[in-house]
Amino acid sequence: MAICEGCGARVDEAHVQRRKERLELAARFRPTKIKVLVLDSAPRGTAEDYFYRAVSDRTVRSVTGRMYFDELVKCMGTKVAKIDEILCLNELRNKGFFLNYGVECPIENKGELLNALRRLAPTIVKRVQYLLQPTYIVPISKGTEELIRLFGLIGWGDRLVLDKGGPFVDPYLGDPERQAVFATSFGDRISKALAALPS
Repeated sequence: MAICEGCGARVDEAHVQRRKERLELAARFRPTKIKVLVLDSAPRGTAEDYFYRAVSDRTVRSVTGRMYFDELVKCMGTKVAKIDEILCLNELRNKGFFLNYGVECPIENKGELLNALRRLAPTIVKRVQYLLQPTYIVPISKGTEELIRLFGLIGWGDRLVLDKGGPFVDPYLGDPERQAVFATSFGDRISKALAALPS
């Protein structure tokens, strides 16, 4: 058993290998200069739902996984009639968008995820500040609230793009009908917020 650098838990070799694979997939689509860092708490769902695992047959993703992918594509402000995941990921990279996670490994239990985020918060902030160096940071889940406070403490509050003072959240992700009824889609809201910022 080893300690995973991505989540801080005691893990087996298979866990370490899965994290390595996710990091390699993300690295393929990382921009040279990150203009917009979309920061989520942790990867969601199964391996097939991992954002940077581009698929040609979108039915291998769960409904939530497809909706999550589509919302992040909307952040660019580009209207896409039909989703081609490889083209979308290349377009995101070309426009300087990059999705990263506070905790690099999926954690289903919300309490465990929040504990991992709190424990790793200083490391996460340093990774963003010194390694990723984005122009703007867009937090997109409740778990990133603690990180928002820390970015303010290091003087990066002006780089945060927030929704009413907090992260962009869609409680109905995975439920298209309720998402439409309550207009909780975060992709368009993020796109509008970014359009109002200086380039």
